[in-house]
Amino acid sequence: MTISAMAKQLGRSRSNVSKHLDDLNDSGVLDGMAPRINTEKLGFGINAYVRLQASSANHHKIIKSITSLPEVAECHILAGADLVLIRLVARNMAHLKELVEFLTKLGATQTDIVFATTKNQLQLNARLRERT
Repeated sequence: MTISAMAKQLGRSRSNVSKHLDDLNDSGVLDGMAPRINTEKLGFGINAYVRLQASSANHHKIIKSITSLPEVAECHILAGADLVLIRLVARNMAHLKELVEFLTKLGATQTDIVFATTKNQLQLNARLRERT
Protein backbone atom coordinates (compact mmCIF):
# COMPACT_ATOMS: atom_id res chain seq x y z
CA MET A 1 0.00 0.00 0.00
CA THR A 2 1.33 3.42 -0.86
CA ILE A 3 1.72 6.12 1.78
CA SER A 4 -0.96 8.16 0.01
CA ALA A 5 -3.41 5.24 0.09
CA MET A 6 -2.60 4.62 3.75
CA ALA A 7 -3.17 8.30 4.57
CA LYS A 8 -6.51 8.28 2.78
CA GLN A 9 -7.65 5.10 4.54
CA LEU A 10 -6.60 6.47 7.94
CA GLY A 11 -7.97 9.95 7.34
CA ARG A 12 -4.53 11.50 7.95
CA SER A 13 -2.21 13.64 5.90
CA ARG A 14 0.45 11.98 3.79
CA SER A 15 3.21 13.79 5.75
CA ASN A 16 1.72 12.60 9.08
CA VAL A 17 1.67 8.98 7.94
CA SER A 18 5.16 9.28 6.48
CA LYS A 19 6.50 10.69 9.77
CA HIS A 20 4.87 7.86 11.76
CA LEU A 21 6.39 5.26 9.43
CA ASP A 22 9.81 6.92 9.77
CA ASP A 23 9.45 6.89 13.57
CA LEU A 24 8.48 3.19 13.53
CA ASN A 25 11.49 2.43 11.32
CA ASP A 26 13.85 4.46 13.51
CA SER A 27 12.63 2.75 16.70
CA GLY A 28 13.06 -0.72 15.15
CA VAL A 29 9.36 -1.62 15.34
CA LEU A 30 9.29 -1.80 11.55
CA ASP A 31 12.13 -3.83 10.15
CA GLY A 32 12.22 -2.34 6.67
CA MET A 33 9.37 -1.95 4.26
CA ALA A 34 9.96 -4.63 1.68
CA PRO A 35 7.14 -5.57 -0.69
CA ARG A 36 5.30 -8.85 -0.18
CA ILE A 37 6.01 -11.08 -3.14
CA ASN A 38 3.24 -13.20 -4.61
CA THR A 39 5.26 -16.37 -5.20
CA GLU A 40 2.33 -18.03 -6.97
CA LYS A 41 2.43 -15.39 -9.71
CA LEU A 42 6.14 -16.17 -10.12
CA GLY A 43 5.33 -19.84 -10.75
CA PHE A 44 5.89 -21.11 -7.20
CA GLY A 45 2.37 -22.26 -6.34
CA ILE A 46 3.28 -24.63 -3.53
CA ASN A 47 4.13 -23.52 0.01
CA ALA A 48 5.27 -26.12 2.49
CA TYR A 49 6.64 -26.19 6.00
CA VAL A 50 9.37 -28.70 6.72
CA ARG A 51 10.49 -29.55 10.24
CA LEU A 52 14.02 -30.92 10.38
CA GLN A 53 15.38 -33.04 13.19
CA ALA A 54 19.16 -33.00 13.17
CA SER A 55 22.10 -32.87 15.51
CA SER A 56 22.61 -29.44 16.99
CA ALA A 57 26.34 -30.18 17.13
CA ASN A 58 26.81 -29.04 13.52
CA HIS A 59 23.80 -26.74 13.26
CA HIS A 60 25.80 -23.86 11.72
CA LYS A 61 26.68 -26.02 8.72
CA ILE A 62 23.09 -27.28 8.46
CA ILE A 63 21.63 -23.76 8.62
CA LYS A 64 24.08 -22.58 5.96
CA SER A 65 23.02 -25.46 3.67
CA ILE A 66 19.34 -24.68 4.20
CA THR A 67 19.56 -20.93 3.74
CA SER A 68 21.62 -21.34 0.56
CA LEU A 69 18.51 -22.71 -1.18
CA PRO A 70 16.71 -19.89 -3.02
CA GLU A 71 13.36 -21.67 -2.44
CA VAL A 72 13.70 -21.22 1.34
CA ALA A 73 11.38 -18.36 2.28
CA GLU A 74 11.87 -18.69 6.04
CA CYS A 75 14.15 -20.65 8.36
CA HIS A 76 13.56 -20.66 12.11
CA ILE A 77 15.82 -22.31 14.70
CA LEU A 78 13.62 -24.06 17.27
CA ALA A 79 13.75 -25.15 20.87
CA GLY A 80 12.40 -28.67 21.17
CA ALA A 81 12.66 -31.89 19.21
CA ASP A 82 13.11 -30.25 15.83
CA LEU A 83 16.18 -28.18 15.02
CA VAL A 84 14.60 -25.93 12.39
CA LEU A 85 11.30 -25.03 10.79
CA ILE A 86 11.61 -24.15 7.12
CA ARG A 87 9.05 -22.61 4.77
CA LEU A 88 9.68 -23.60 1.18
CA VAL A 89 8.17 -22.44 -2.07
CA ALA A 90 8.10 -24.86 -4.99
CA ARG A 91 6.91 -24.85 -8.59
CA ASN A 92 5.17 -28.23 -8.34
CA MET A 93 5.16 -31.47 -6.35
CA ALA A 94 8.21 -32.84 -8.18
CA HIS A 95 10.14 -29.70 -7.27
CA LEU A 96 9.00 -29.96 -3.64
CA LYS A 97 10.06 -33.62 -3.54
CA GLU A 98 13.51 -32.63 -4.81
CA LEU A 99 13.85 -29.97 -2.10
CA VAL A 100 12.69 -32.30 0.67
CA GLU A 101 15.06 -35.02 -0.52
CA PHE A 102 17.93 -32.53 -0.22
CA LEU A 103 16.83 -31.62 3.33
CA THR A 104 16.49 -35.29 4.27
CA LYS A 105 20.24 -35.63 3.72
CA LEU A 106 20.64 -33.23 6.65
CA GLY A 107 18.30 -35.08 9.04
CA ALA A 108 14.81 -36.46 9.52
CA THR A 109 12.07 -34.31 7.97
CA GLN A 110 8.34 -33.89 8.31
CA THR A 111 6.56 -31.89 5.63
CA ASP A 112 3.23 -30.07 5.75
CA ILE A 113 1.79 -28.56 2.57
CA VAL A 114 -0.14 -25.29 2.85
CA PHE A 115 -3.60 -25.45 1.22
CA ALA A 116 -4.45 -21.81 1.87
CA THR A 117 -3.19 -18.86 3.91
CA THR A 118 -5.84 -16.87 5.74
CA LYS A 119 -3.52 -14.34 7.37
CA ASN A 120 -0.01 -13.40 6.34
CA GLN A 121 0.66 -10.17 8.17
CA LEU A 122 0.86 -9.00 11.75
CA GLN A 123 -1.36 -5.98 12.14
CA LEU A 124 -0.58 -3.73 15.05
CA ASN A 125 -3.82 -2.76 16.70
CA ALA A 126 -5.19 -1.93 20.14
CA ARG A 127 -5.76 -5.61 21.06
CA LEU A 128 -2.09 -6.45 20.43
CA ARG A 129 -0.88 -3.41 22.34
CA GLU A 130 -3.05 -4.32 25.36
CA ARG A 131 -1.36 -7.69 25.63
CA THR A 132 2.20 -6.37 25.56
